[in-house]
Amino acid sequence: MTTGTAIPYFLYSFGIVFREGLEAFLVVLALAAGARRSGNKSQVRDIYVGAGAALIVSLFIAWAVQHLLSDDAGDTMEGIFQLFAAATLFYVSSWMTSKSQAQRWTTFIASKVDAARGSECTTIALAAAAFLAVLREGAETIIFFQALAAGATETVERHAVFAGFIAGAVGLAVTLVVLRRLTNLIPIGRFFSVTSIVLYALAVIFTGQGIASLQESGMVGATLVSSVPTIPSLGLYPTVQTIAAQALLIAIGFAYFARPRIPRSRLGVAYQQSRNARARTI
Repeated sequence: MTTGTAIPYFLYSFGIVFREGLEAFLVVLALAAGARRSGNKSQVRDIYVGAGAALIVSLFIAWAVQHLLSDDAGDTMEGIFQLFAAATLFYVSSWMTSKSQAQRWTTFIASKVDAARGSECTTIALAAAAFLAVLREGAETIIFFQALAAGATETVERHAVFAGFIAGAVGLAVTLVVLRRLTNLIPIGRFFSVTSIVLYALAVIFTGQGIASLQESGMVGATLVSSVPTIPSLGLYPTVQTIAAQALLIAIGFAYFARPRIPRSRLGVAYQQSRNARARTI
């Protein structure tokens, strides 16, 4: 049974590291490519310095958070952190915002490169852009891993989280070497859409685990449902409160997939008809 629960935690850990790390690397690589195209090849090193500084700061923050929220942290604190991670995942990494994220991502890079080109402090501008981009992903990763570690109660599960982290880091290193020459060929929108499905599932899991932790601390009531099994690795607990919260997130996801299909087709026909009408009047 423990082996069966270890595998999901390994995959969760690997997915978080690879997705968040790759997003940060894509920003850095695209900033570097933009600097080269604008004739600022000498500034590429500054971009990597800014990214490296953000990585060091992220590691320090992770160390501080780990000491503040040690193994002795109460169920209330764990539950709050898990729900906070779920909310962050829902907003930042859901497929509902993936397309707008990709657009903001592209706009961010273009604006920073243009601003740096016209700035007297080009080095600082590019390094700061890389620093802030990587630090943001580092902060998100810390939040997600703290929530993941809180849900991994068995020793084998904690080992699986660590193994997934190492595997994700190795995968990132290999991917970085490959992508350094292929930045312009990366399908950014598709990348966000596909990986966000996995992270949205994590939001559902963290929601169940977070509410369960608050129930153990007595902050949230628990109405038992005897027919539902307890599967902590999926955030599934036999209470009305946890099931209802997870069902709501799942329903929102399904609603997003179902909503655009019929209305968009009708809107598309209406829009095309209006365009044809305008064309006939010209």
